[in-house]
Amino acid sequence: MVHIPVLLKESIKSLNIKHNGTYIDATYGCGGHTKLILSKLSKYGKIYAIDRDIKTLSKYKILDKRITYINDNFSNLKYFLKNKIGKIDGILFDLGISSFQLENPERGFSYMYNGPLDMRINQNEKVTAYNLLNNINVKKLSYILKTYGEEKYHKKIAFYIKKYILKKKLNSTHDLSNLICSIINKKNKFKHPAKRSFQAIRIFLNQEIKELKKALNISLKLLKLGGIISIISFHSIEDRIIKLFMRKNSSYQNKINSKLPLTEKQINNFCQKKLQLKIIGKIFPKKNEILKNSRSRSAILRIAQKI
Repeated sequence: MVHIPVLLKESIKSLNIKHNGTYIDATYGCGGHTKLILSKLSKYGKIYAIDRDIKTLSKYKILDKRITYINDNFSNLKYFLKNKIGKIDGILFDLGISSFQLENPERGFSYMYNGPLDMRINQNEKVTAYNLLNNINVKKLSYILKTYGEEKYHKKIAFYIKKYILKKKLNSTHDLSNLICSIINKKNKFKHPAKRSFQAIRIFLNQEIKELKKALNISLKLLKLGGIISIISFHSIEDRIIKLFMRKNSSYQNKINSKLPLTEKQINNFCQKKLQLKIIGKIFPKKNEILKNSRSRSAILRIAQKI
């Protein structure tokens, strides 16, 4: 199985690599982004490569003294990089699941391959997708499918998942996929009927949204002035969070209402609020990349600079 990094050249170009710079690849995966960053660094450059999946990290490790590998959640950036506050030149997040993970049936991430209902990114975690589905109630499961998968038929799917799993008829990814396909009759070659539900269960199980929000805020503290944050997302839920984060930190949250009398102290407090980011822009995959790699179809790269 070969993993093709999405928006590879665009994301690395956006970081504006300095030869002696220090960078964080917050989602190392199969190492494609780190490898390209390395090619642009001098022997004094440095990369911190982070991934919470030890199997992926071990399999695709690059032997290079400039890399420091960290097997942990990227939301813990602050704790293992305390001495790097305000010293990082660029941080890259690629929020997609790698081919190594998706195409391994034993990991249970994909509706395309039959395997156990696992879906754990960090396999040291005790709760699997099967455990989650078996123990959660219908109302909570419906909420998860709606919130993290934007699934229109969330109530119906949740009801039948609980019905089947309690009867021990839901034991594998194909069981789950076939059940959802029997509920949703869709003929869209780009959107498998089970895609949204698998996404929702995986996101909730691995607390991906919570992790992302925490990591974004920590990134601001790690970046030096002029440092770049580049983030590749693959679905609208993540993209909305990233867009909101960048907008929130690149514009004043409160506007002075000229009709209201303000004290000198209030005016000074408003003026002293510092903007932390300058939005550089967003990039979508080109048609030729989508043709070569269908997984890039929904990708968006958003870039901002610390000011």
